[in-house]
Amino acid sequence: MKKLLKGLLVAVMALTVTACGNSKEDTKETKTLTVGISPDYAPYESLDKNGNIIGFDIDMVKLFEGYLKEEEGVDYKLEFKQMDFDNIVTQIQGDQIDLGISGFTYDEKREVEWSNPYLGSSQVAVLPKDSKITKVSELEGKKLAAQTGATGETAAKDVKGAEVVGMKNVQDIFNGLAAHQFDGAVVDLGVAKNYVNNGEFKMLNESLLDEKNYIIAKKGNTEVIDKINKCIAKFVASEDYKKLCEKYDLSPLEK
Repeated sequence: MKKLLKGLLVAVMALTVTACGNSKEDTKETKTLTVGISPDYAPYESLDKNGNIIGFDIDMVKLFEGYLKEEEGVDYKLEFKQMDFDNIVTQIQGDQIDLGISGFTYDEKREVEWSNPYLGSSQVAVLPKDSKITKVSELEGKKLAAQTGATGETAAKDVKGAEVVGMKNVQDIFNGLAAHQFDGAVVDLGVAKNYVNNGEFKMLNESLLDEKNYIIAKKGNTEVIDKINKCIAKFVASEDYKKLCEKYDLSPLEK
């Protein structure tokens, strides 16, 4: 009987030790950074048929989580928050999110902290496939669509005499363009290629504005931008960077 009791006590102690070990593992620190994203901007970010966010920026962020863990020895989670593109800056300024990653190009009017660039980019004009327009100068006086708050909207407004229609969602822009509601749309080169490859549209070879892509944070939040810049440096120097640029047909930074 005593042997049986001793055996039971040993078993209970073993379970207790195991439970304590698991408890410590479960409470391991994880730092979360919230990321504002507008998933209507393929190939940077979009939704698949199951509602999952996919794209270049998503694959990049997964690598960033690993880089941050290597750098600090702490688990990091970059958690996406879906919203309209033109709300991301406002949400950052209001401390609702930590970062914005959504094909951002530099605009001095945006009161935010800018990372180092991670992709090359430009704003280009996309037209219905049957359009007679063949060069940028022929966009003068035409009706052009662009995403509200994006630098494409600024580039479109710089076209002499153009009537510019700002829209929140890029998919809506291209639906309207396919229905000939506009003469053209001004969007990021990577986005333009994605739609042109579908066969309904064509793209003018001339750039309306040469740019680069950045990640943003709240003005003054240099701590988080410093972390992100370390990740970008490691990413741009990696083979993964080359592979992802090729996979999504996006322009790597010129070295």
